[in-house]
Amino acid sequence: MLNGQIAHSYLENSCTLVIPHPRAREQRLKSPQPAAAAAAASSSAAGEGLGAGVGAGAGEGDEGIVGGGTETEALHVDRIRNCDIFVDAHDLYFYADFKLYKFHSRRTFDLRELKNLLIRFNPTENHYQICLRCLPLTAGSQEGLVVGAGGGTGDAAKPKSVRKEYIATFLQFSTLADATAHMPDKEPLVQEWKLKRITDQCQLQLDGHERTYKLTNHFGYGFASKYSSPLDTSELDRATCRVADPHRMSPIQRRQERVVDEMKRFSREQYKMNFVELQVPSGHQNPLHYKPKIYETSMTQEQAQLLHNLSRERAPAELDSLRQSEIDCGLISILLAICYDVRTTNNEPTCESSWTRSILCPLFCYFEQFDNYRDVLVAFLRRVVTYPLYRNFDLGRQCVRDAIDVLKGSRNWLIYQLLLTHQQFACSDPSRDNFNTYYLEDYIRYVTSAGACSDEHLRLLARNLKNVQMDVSKRHLGLGVTEIETELIKELVQEMRIEAGGQGSSLRHHLGHGDDDLDQDDETTTDDDSVITDSFDSMDMDMRLIENEIVYAVDENDDEDEEDEDDEDDEDEDEDEEGADEDEEDDSSSSTTSSSEAEGNSVIEQCSNSEAVASSSTK
Repeated sequence: MLNGQIAHSYLENSCTLVIPHPRAREQRLKSPQPAAAAAAASSSAAGEGLGAGVGAGAGEGDEGIVGGGTETEALHVDRIRNCDIFVDAHDLYFYADFKLYKFHSRRTFDLRELKNLLIRFNPTENHYQICLRCLPLTAGSQEGLVVGAGGGTGDAAKPKSVRKEYIATFLQFSTLADATAHMPDKEPLVQEWKLKRITDQCQLQLDGHERTYKLTNHFGYGFASKYSSPLDTSELDRATCRVADPHRMSPIQRRQERVVDEMKRFSREQYKMNFVELQVPSGHQNPLHYKPKIYETSMTQEQAQLLHNLSRERAPAELDSLRQSEIDCGLISILLAICYDVRTTNNEPTCESSWTRSILCPLFCYFEQFDNYRDVLVAFLRRVVTYPLYRNFDLGRQCVRDAIDVLKGSRNWLIYQLLLTHQQFACSDPSRDNFNTYYLEDYIRYVTSAGACSDEHLRLLARNLKNVQMDVSKRHLGLGVTEIETELIKELVQEMRIEAGGQGSSLRHHLGHGDDDLDQDDETTTDDDSVITDSFDSMDMDMRLIENEIVYAVDENDDEDEEDEDDEDDEDEDEDEEGADEDEEDDSSSSTTSSSEAEGNSVIEQCSNSEAVASSSTK
């Protein structure tokens, strides 16, 4: 789709848009003078009896203006009516024949007046004219609308800023208006899936005629949009191809269908699972670590035969810039899907390779047309994070780098992969042979033709794709990927805090138990010391008792042997024993030992005395 500009002007609560027809130059060359065209139209209407149809409703204008070849060539009613219109509160998309026109209004459209929208066409100037009602300005809104046409004139005056004043001074512009005239505003971000299609509510009227016509929908699709007949739905894979009647849907409507389907199929949980680390099954290599061998190709005999059969037909002739851009963007879209399948399967095609290569390419699923590389990359990355097994943004960017390397100097690898894809589509179940008919066969002829697609042209595509890749980020996907990643990171941080808190409490609990154990050990040690002290005391008492028993035993023996000893000696001996007992109870072990020694000495003295008495008696 080629984007065009719309001239516009504001007058009170209305906005007038002037949209040039895409084939205005061709019509000026082919059309006769306006007077001759008007005469031919009136004579044809009178001759064919169409006077009754003048001023009739749109339902009577389905067949267009019927007349001679001169009138059909002059007015081109069929192409004029081939339009598709979308609108919301501030934006209008007007698709005419093969060109898309976009308009963003700073004032809000009154959508209540769009039940029957009349579009006028000027055959002389070859342009459409649409008048849209706007809501009245409120007290707080900006005023001072300037009546003008195109280039942003007629918009509400913008508030001045210090930055723009500085730039105006630096660039030596006389006024701020001169500075802002050289600084175009950024294109507003439009959510195209929210646009409302109003084509069925519009009617077309030619200037100078009272008759109105319905807008028709008859658009091209396929390679260079050269196909316009209905699809053969008998062999159509409806699980993959979501557009059954591409000739009845404009490219902007096909894109809208794709965007809505991707938003419905996108899974936040699946994206979170593959964000931190790819969920690679055991025994498989991580796709991010794979290095494709793009310079090693070996074509089979079947592929060589297929290439020979396709090369018999002529390659596409020289194309205009619009078709050339559409073809190049389509080739990049197909190549990106191939690079993803090669990287995720380690260049070993599986039974799912046919599905992967078709689902990741909007050309096959929606017959979508691209006219710039940025839209191609955004569409591919959106589908990478929505459909396949590994839904990772970085993996998609790595596939883009692979495609750049292929375009730099591996034409043979590209031809080989296109032939392999053709075979996969032809043999898959369900069959995807329609994709071969409308796209792949023409692209194989295009790539193998050195005149239509030279090596220098492929290197130019690689440079352009590399430049665009640097400007595409996650926010361009429109799926809230950045917010999902931020949410996941917060969840991971929260889990880490919880785990750290649990470990800290367990550590403190463990330390608390350790202090109790130490206290218990101290108490146990104290008890053990007391027990040891008590044991020593009991041992002292036992030693004392043993000594006393010994002393008592000696005294008894002495008493039995010396019964004739005097009572005084016995009393003294008893007193000494009682004193010894008292000393044993009051004093320490050392005093007990001294008393026992004293008693022993007294016993020895008694024995010596008894011996002396005995010796004296014998004498």
